[in-house]
Amino acid sequence: MTAAWAMVRHRFASFAGTFVAVFLGVAVVAGSATLHLSSRPQAPARYDQAPVLVTPPDPGTGDDRDRQSWTSAQAAALAARLDALEGVTAAVPDPWFYVQRLDAGRPTGDAQASLLDGHAWSSAALGGYRLTSGRAPTATGEVVIGTTAASDTPSRPSSTKTTSAIKTDSRPSETDRSDKAPQGTGKESRASTNESTSGTGAAGKALITTPNTSGAPTNGSAGSGSTTTGETGSGGPGNSGPASNSTGNGGAGNGASRTRAGTATASAMGTVVVLTSAGPEEWRVTGTVDGPGFYVTDRDAAERASGVQVIGLTVSGDPQRVADAAGAVVGAEGVVRSGAERDALEPGSITRIRWIGAQLLIALVTLGAFATVFVVSSTCALSAAQRRRELGLLRAVGATPGQVQRMMYAETALIALLAGLLGAPAGMAAAPLLADPMISTGLEPAGFTVTWQPVALVGAIVLGLFVALAGVTAAARRASRIPPLEALREAAADPRAMTPARWVVGLLCGAAGGALLAAMPSLPLATRSSAGMGAAMLLLSSAALLSPVLIVPLVRVVVRPWQGTPTGMLVREGTLTGVRRVASTAAPVLATVGLTVLLAGTVATIEVATGIDETARYPAADVLVPDGTPGLSAAAVTAQGAHPELTTRLLITHGDRTAGRSATGRGDALALDRLSAGELGAGVGDTVTIRFVDGAETKLPVAAVGDETSIPRRLVRQHDPDALTGMLVLRKPAVAVPGARSLPIHEFVMEEIDQEGRLIDLFLVALIGLTAGYTAIAVGNTLLMATAARRGEFRALRLAGAGTGQVLRVVTAEALLAVVIGAVLGGLVAVVSLVGVRAAVEDEIGRDIALVLPWGATAAVTTVCAVLAVVASAFPLLKSRGTPA
Repeated sequence: MTAAWAMVRHRFASFAGTFVAVFLGVAVVAGSATLHLSSRPQAPARYDQAPVLVTPPDPGTGDDRDRQSWTSAQAAALAARLDALEGVTAAVPDPWFYVQRLDAGRPTGDAQASLLDGHAWSSAALGGYRLTSGRAPTATGEVVIGTTAASDTPSRPSSTKTTSAIKTDSRPSETDRSDKAPQGTGKESRASTNESTSGTGAAGKALITTPNTSGAPTNGSAGSGSTTTGETGSGGPGNSGPASNSTGNGGAGNGASRTRAGTATASAMGTVVVLTSAGPEEWRVTGTVDGPGFYVTDRDAAERASGVQVIGLTVSGDPQRVADAAGAVVGAEGVVRSGAERDALEPGSITRIRWIGAQLLIALVTLGAFATVFVVSSTCALSAAQRRRELGLLRAVGATPGQVQRMMYAETALIALLAGLLGAPAGMAAAPLLADPMISTGLEPAGFTVTWQPVALVGAIVLGLFVALAGVTAAARRASRIPPLEALREAAADPRAMTPARWVVGLLCGAAGGALLAAMPSLPLATRSSAGMGAAMLLLSSAALLSPVLIVPLVRVVVRPWQGTPTGMLVREGTLTGVRRVASTAAPVLATVGLTVLLAGTVATIEVATGIDETARYPAADVLVPDGTPGLSAAAVTAQGAHPELTTRLLITHGDRTAGRSATGRGDALALDRLSAGELGAGVGDTVTIRFVDGAETKLPVAAVGDETSIPRRLVRQHDPDALTGMLVLRKPAVAVPGARSLPIHEFVMEEIDQEGRLIDLFLVALIGLTAGYTAIAVGNTLLMATAARRGEFRALRLAGAGTGQVLRVVTAEALLAVVIGAVLGGLVAVVSLVGVRAAVEDEIGRDIALVLPWGATAAVTTVCAVLAVVASAFPLLKSRGTPA
């Protein structure tokens, strides 16, 4: 270890490449791991006051989209049993449905989030949301709007008594809020869902208590005070002063007991125009609440929602004890979740965003680790080759092969530890700076914040150490076999560049890649694209391993036009003499250019093929598509004179097999797609069990097996009232409707491709950028070390009469030649592979497609490599130009 420390301290410049590679790798790993660990699933905020949640059982399909539901009746019955448990203050079913506010006829808010924006008023208690103005909804067509939706003015006020249709700027104090929250009112006063949602609950039986400022009494007595006709309280007519208490047992309301003076009455709150699965609707706003969403009566929510997927429990005791007791009550009817288990209820749209971001971070970590091994390996191999005399001298004075090997391991370990200790904090410090860009690019959900992750810090340092040691393994073994007589040798020519192992592995990779390309036409269509990528990676590896052999003929061809000039002759002979040096420079360029051409070319070619294939599936016509919404409402479709083709999710069971499938509401019979039929073992005439999203089950015979799964339209509307239509092919000019727009089919297809292509392009930029960064390190370090080691050669040129400029031209020409050779080899291998990938895609879609070559990206990467190579070669030479010849 002492000798290793002395080597590192006195010859740190020769370890610069290893240091920079490990520093960058550890920083990438630490930053990526910090971002990934900070992005953990979270239970929705609307369950903040429900430490115990109950969900239906897992259907066991392995697909997150397949979540069972209870019917409204099943959920109410289970909630009543849970409600009787000790420590449970309220058991509240939470049905949700799609709703978006319309502003001047255009939908507002996030389209995917709006699928969960409609709620029953009783469920507001699960999030601890409280009225900030007005009163609770008591009749169909009434709504309490959350702060997010209420921040905009309603479309049309329903009274001239106020100039601000919805008030959200007068947040009550904690004292005020305590008696305005929807909540359970004790065992003796909690009623069933039906009693609550009817708007006519019996005295003392309100499921939720709303000491409403609009004056609707909670015990069935008529309210007193100034009334507004047409309103119905929770127990009787009138819209008067507030109830006298919050328990549901009070008598008539009176104006003197107002919680907050000046609160707007329901008639002054206004109306709001929203878009639902049925179409545009106008709702009367009766109040606002300090949380997001739209809250209607429980009965209205149950009719609009497609079943119930959550029952929330508010508790007064130990949540874990309540969860254990709830588990005994629920049994096989559901799953009880508490603590971190509640995070499984994160909405699927947010989970998908996190998943996309995680894929990029995992790719960066994987590529960073692989590239670090590659750079450390090449750097240490070149260093060992340059230190042959030094290592031979150690052997000559008595060092054993094991001691030489351990010394190289120790040197690398010291460098890796130093680089890791600096790189890990740098990566963690950079992670918070990436939070906003990741949110804006759709890689993390809104509200994502980076948190301190010590595991990421320690793990990155340890991983950097192991990766560096893995990279130095081959070089250390080779160095340990240097004989003592090497201390007496000095030769300008490299020793044998190709070892037997390199020959064998290189030829095997080339043969395997060629065989895979040749066999692609006979492979299944679904595996051809993957096989093409695998063949390309094998061929690139073969070209990198065999580059010392391929360089010699390429150098002779490229330099032939200038071989008669002094510079051309020196470049050719210097390159042929230092084949190992040129190969060390060309190999990373070969890999980077090859990957750039392969990845970008494959993506571009597949995008072209997708556009051709998708466009051909539809007639040359206009289509009606969602505009700022997750789908088309029934009104949008029927306005075009068509029937809605609703999309729903089914759980299909045949025998002991269950599969989850997306289905379209079409026709009058059940049809299965071929994949589902094969997975279930069901054919035409067999009877299968269908479980709808609302929890209801039915048995249907299979009428046909075809390209997609479809089910009678009437069943979809009956069991999935929240279903939407994805797209409609128009037979006539479109009728303008909210939440929809029309455009030619090919434009719509390209929009969809561009939308997905944006994320793919982001991945490509990140991956190619990181690869280019490591290539820059490898090329720069190789040329810095090689040029510094050739100072004696350059002094000889100066003694022969060459000026600094002439020597500089020779050095830069050699560097550019190495980059050109690497780019040519990488590009050729990638193009060969792309041709195979294109042929596979053409067979898959049955149409001819153009081969797309990413000239811009290839030129950019090659230029970066060339510039860096020139700088790295020229810097040591210019720095030493003052040294006497």
